[in-house]
Amino acid sequence: MSSFPVLDLVVGMVFVYFLLSIITSSAVEMALTIFKLRARVLEDWLLKILDKPVKDGGKEVPLGQAIMDHCAITALSKEGDAPSYIGAKNFVSALLEKITYDPDKPDSVAMSLNDLVTSIKGSSILPVGLKRVMLLYANEAAEQYKLMTTKTASEIELFRNKVEAWYDANMDRITGTLKTKYARPLTIGIGLAITLALNADTLAISKYLYSNPEARAKVVAQAYGYSADSTLKKKIDSLRSSGAVAAKDTLNVQQVQVELERRFLDVRKTEAGLQEHLPLGWYGDEFKNANTFLAIISKLFGFAATVLALSMGAPFWFDLLNKIANIRGAGNKPQAANADDKNKQPL
Repeated sequence: MSSFPVLDLVVGMVFVYFLLSIITSSAVEMALTIFKLRARVLEDWLLKILDKPVKDGGKEVPLGQAIMDHCAITALSKEGDAPSYIGAKNFVSALLEKITYDPDKPDSVAMSLNDLVTSIKGSSILPVGLKRVMLLYANEAAEQYKLMTTKTASEIELFRNKVEAWYDANMDRITGTLKTKYARPLTIGIGLAITLALNADTLAISKYLYSNPEARAKVVAQAYGYSADSTLKKKIDSLRSSGAVAAKDTLNVQQVQVELERRFLDVRKTEAGLQEHLPLGWYGDEFKNANTFLAIISKLFGFAATVLALSMGAPFWFDLLNKIANIRGAGNKPQAANADDKNKQPL
C-alpha cells in the first residue's frame, strides 16, 4: 500500500478488472473449444479459397476438403472434421501432393522445381489467382537460388518456404477474423452476464475501496502478489494466444471435460477471492434510501464501465498491473561513480 489513496484505488480497480477478466476469458476459451469455432473459421477459409473440385477416395470434393482429409492432416482430427490448426509444412505438403498427383503414375513425385512448375501450370484444381502466385514464388525461388554463393537450400525448399510464409500470413488474418466474429462478441456477452451475476458495479466498487482503507490495503497487497506469480503469468500467456487459429487441435470429449472442470475451479477461486474484500453480489438493499431513478442510472453506468473494462481482456489488465508494480517497486537506478568522482573530496 502506498501513501496515495488514489493510486491504491487505481491498483485495486485494475486488479478487480483483471480477476473478472480471468473469469470472462476462461468462459470464452471454453466456448471456443466446445463449439469448435477455430475449426469452423479455418474450414470456411479453406473451402472458400480452395473450392475447385478434386477426386479424393473415389469421390469428388472441394480441394480444401481434400486437404483437410489428407493423410498429412487427418492425424490432427477425425476424417471429415475440420482441424482447428494445420501447420504450414503439413498444409504445403498436402497441397503440393494434390497438385502433382498423376493417377497414371501414382508413384511419381516432383523431383525439381521445373517439375513443380509444370504441374502447377497444368493443374485444373487451383484457383487462377493462387496459381499465378505460386508460379511467381517459383520464379523468385529460382532467382534466389541462382544468387546463392553457398547452396544451403534447394530450389524446392526455397519455393516451399515462400508458400509456407503465404499460408502463415493468411493464418494471421484468420485469427483476426476469429477474434472479430466470435471471440469479441463472446467476450462482451459473457462479460455482461458475469457483471450482472456478480453485481460488479464499477462505481460502487471504487466508492467502497476509496472509503475503506483496510479493504483497499488488502486488495492492493493481493494485487501486487498476483503480479509476481510466475504460474499466473504462464496462464495469461496461454490466454493471450487462445484466440489464435494456430492453437492446439480440437480437444476430444474427455479433454473438454477436464478443461471445463479446471476452468470452473478457476472461476470459483477467483470469485471467492473477490467477494472476500469487495461488495459483490446482490443483497436486495442496493436501492434502499436512495433516489431510485438516479440509483438505476448509476448502476447502469457502473455496469457499462465494467463490461467495457472486461472487453479489454485479462492480458491487458495483467500487463497494466505489472507496469504499476514495477513503477512502485523500482526507483531510479543510481549512476555509477566514475574515477574522477571517486577522487573528489567534499568541501
